[in-house]
Amino acid sequence: MTVAHAAGPVAVRTAAHRLAPEVKLVALVVFVLAVALVPHGVLWPYAIDLAVLAAVAHGARVEAGFLGRRLLVEIPFVLFVLVLPFVAGGPRTEVLGVALSEPGLWTAAGIACKATLAVLATGVLGATTTAPEIVTGCERLRVPRTLTAIGGFAVRYLQVVLDELRRLQLARVARGDDPRWIWQARTAAGSAGTLVVRSFERGERVHAAMLARGYEGRMPDTSLAPPARRAEWALALAPPAVAVAALLGAVG
Repeated sequence: MTVAHAAGPVAVRTAAHRLAPEVKLVALVVFVLAVALVPHGVLWPYAIDLAVLAAVAHGARVEAGFLGRRLLVEIPFVLFVLVLPFVAGGPRTEVLGVALSEPGLWTAAGIACKATLAVLATGVLGATTTAPEIVTGCERLRVPRTLTAIGGFAVRYLQVVLDELRRLQLARVARGDDPRWIWQARTAAGSAGTLVVRSFERGERVHAAMLARGYEGRMPDTSLAPPARRAEWALALAPPAVAVAALLGAVG
């Protein structure tokens, strides 16, 4: 089992890595729901939720740099949130000499906290659970077979597409193409079209081979981890239980 660090993948075997994938998926969903349901105008539960995530990440040996890079995903949402205090209505308050909407400030703070905690939680899951294990966990949780089949096929086929892309790029460079210049955009677009066609054809061949080998709409379970035991459920649900308790305290 590996986890991403700033210096590269490092093999680790923590309790978070050894947990069955289905319990980690349920824990993630419960935690995100508890964060999302925090009422408007209350911020202290987010501090508790962040402390819980920090404790889990520390126990799983997930470095802050890895989670920080995951936060780049929410930059568009943060830019949207920054506009709310200026355009929202309601009572105004001055911050550094600028009149801002109080409801807009509370809404912006709530959205930013919810989005950040959700991204961090998924980052911890991604650092402690491989993509095939996540698909296996979804199957064990009785997620519709069509969805798990699509997810499993996508996980296995992504590397094939990336390898094909690298071969196309290598062929372009070998023929004197320099993708750094703007006038090479037409060639890059042509390569993208070629990649789509080749990927579609490869997918057809792979699917035909799968059917010839008895594929019936369900990927084989490649995880060697047995189904979760009661102790694993208790361990995995302890952090989101703290988030739920904070939510109940905020609602009450």
